[in-house]
Amino acid sequence: MTYLPYVNLTWRRALGAAVGALALGLVIPSASAAPAADPVIEVLAAGGQNQWIDCQGAGSPTLVISSGLGADSSMWSKVLPKLRSMTRTCIYDRPGLGNSPARIGPEGTDAGEHARELQALLTAAGESGPFILMGHSYAGLIVRAFANRHLADVAGVLLLDAVYPGIHKNFLASYKSPWHEGGTSIDMSASAAATGAGPNLGAVPLIVITAGEPGNGTAWADRRWNAEQVIAARLSTNSLHLIAKNSGHIVQRDQPRIVINAVRKLLAAARTGTPLT
Repeated sequence: MTYLPYVNLTWRRALGAAVGALALGLVIPSASAAPAADPVIEVLAAGGQNQWIDCQGAGSPTLVISSGLGADSSMWSKVLPKLRSMTRTCIYDRPGLGNSPARIGPEGTDAGEHARELQALLTAAGESGPFILMGHSYAGLIVRAFANRHLADVAGVLLLDAVYPGIHKNFLASYKSPWHEGGTSIDMSASAAATGAGPNLGAVPLIVITAGEPGNGTAWADRRWNAEQVIAARLSTNSLHLIAKNSGHIVQRDQPRIVINAVRKLLAAARTGTPLT
């Protein structure tokens, strides 16, 4: 593939690919047509929590970045400047991580609650969408749960070596529920349920990126992980599945260009109403 010469990519075009934003009736301006937006960089009270959010850049749709388990916004330093030059980009820290204070209330939470808190945070920040959602690892469940509740606001999805629903059942002993981050526990059964067994994205543009060297512990685990990534690419009839060769689980650090180019493809598809290619 000539557009990404530095990484070996395999991709699968979902059967029956249809136009994304056009099929949804969305009219999305290009970055050049969008007015400049003021940056929002602060801790905001929303959804019963105090969370830090940083929204900068101009253009629509707005890219929303959600980090993996126990990770914060610093994980994205290799891609964030370029992404901000392409469109309005929001990144945030969940409670107890990075720049966000500890979680308020009961200890337990799940991806569905994280998605509700993210939606409230975006509203408090004045970000109305449409959104392209990018979730790494555990945050893949968060963006799935967000799309399950607010599909009309979603212009694209990027699942970055993302956790899949049901991982707690048959994967590795160390990944059984609950998971932990920021001083709280995460109910993985509730997290899987929040995705609505999908969700079905219709023709919303979807890109799944799988680490070529995930290093999840065993050859069996890696095969299962990769098989689930293939299944995830079927959530939309307008999808691409890319494999990042020579990349571990943190693809945005090991192969930042594939992440940047994937976002560029999602933006183009959303803005023009044409299928991913």
